[in-house]
Amino acid sequence: MKLLYFFVVDWSREISDYERGLVPSHRLFGYAELRKMGHQPSVAPKLGFFAKFLSKPILWRLYQTCYAAFRQRHHDAMFAVNEAAALPALLFKKLGLLRTPVIVFNTGLMHPRNRSGFRKTMWRWLLPSAEAVVSQTKMEKDAVWQEFHLREDRQFLIHMLVDMNFFQRDPEVRPGDYCLAVGTNEAKDFPTLLRALPPGEKLVIVTDAYNAAIVEKHLRPGMSVEVLQAVPIKRLKAMYQEAKVIINPLAETPYGSGHTVVLENMVLGNPVIVSGVGGMLDYFEDGVSAIGVKPHDVTDLAAKIRSFLDDPEKFADIKRQAPDWVRTFSSDEFAAKLIQVAEHLHSPALGRIPSPSHLTE
Repeated sequence: MKLLYFFVVDWSREISDYERGLVPSHRLFGYAELRKMGHQPSVAPKLGFFAKFLSKPILWRLYQTCYAAFRQRHHDAMFAVNEAAALPALLFKKLGLLRTPVIVFNTGLMHPRNRSGFRKTMWRWLLPSAEAVVSQTKMEKDAVWQEFHLREDRQFLIHMLVDMNFFQRDPEVRPGDYCLAVGTNEAKDFPTLLRALPPGEKLVIVTDAYNAAIVEKHLRPGMSVEVLQAVPIKRLKAMYQEAKVIINPLAETPYGSGHTVVLENMVLGNPVIVSGVGGMLDYFEDGVSAIGVKPHDVTDLAAKIRSFLDDPEKFADIKRQAPDWVRTFSSDEFAAKLIQVAEHLHSPALGRIPSPSHLTE
């Protein structure tokens, strides 16, 4: 099949970096795997002289939608890797300028900013134009169709993906002396982690400016905490392997977050300590593929960190089992399920679709 990908910005550099082995394929949302399967994924081409002009995200999204409308007969479906990338395309569909099926990957539709005021009105008007809305957690799939007045039978579930080949352990990496927490956006619960951190332990946090400011406010005198931002993925992979323990503290939110960090470490065989919030429950099995903790519970988190640091061998089964457990979240599985959805949209029964859960679960 021929799928035209919609990204929020020009993604050609990221595709090139993947081809050079610098980044994992899951940053391309199945693009690389579809090619290996014999399909024809593509992106809007760069325009040379106008490249600098199109560096603004909104202009890039408008340009790729115009390109899609002009070339729509040459594609079987359009796949937006998140809802922001889909906006102009959904508007074009409302206006009758785009007829090719559009698949939207839901990464933040249930975020509070999208569920009130103008944004909610906008999404309720535009989102029903999509032939498929794919959510990455059961929690979101069950909620998004009601929130935005969508057809329930056009909702699909495809979990977030991970590149199983990129995250193989490097035997040259040596153990370090720090605990590690990684993640961005408002769903991170670093204040609970800082309160639970055992005295004397060094903590490295890789995050964004928003969370860095929160961490700064919650530091206590004498704590050994280092905050890093924009760490290259190859360095981050090495840090995963160096860390004494990986901790993924999450807040309870109506949208999913933290999946990629957990999946990447499962591939590496690192037992991750992760908050058992609703959006994470699809992504680990407590005691089998990760170590679950109660959300926002300082005492429970402190006990789990201490238990792991005192005797990592108690969690050897998780280290052994996690790489096999996570295979159902591989980039190959994601691509195969995405193609199932795209092919389904071309079935004669599109107007009377039965429950689509069997396609992706």
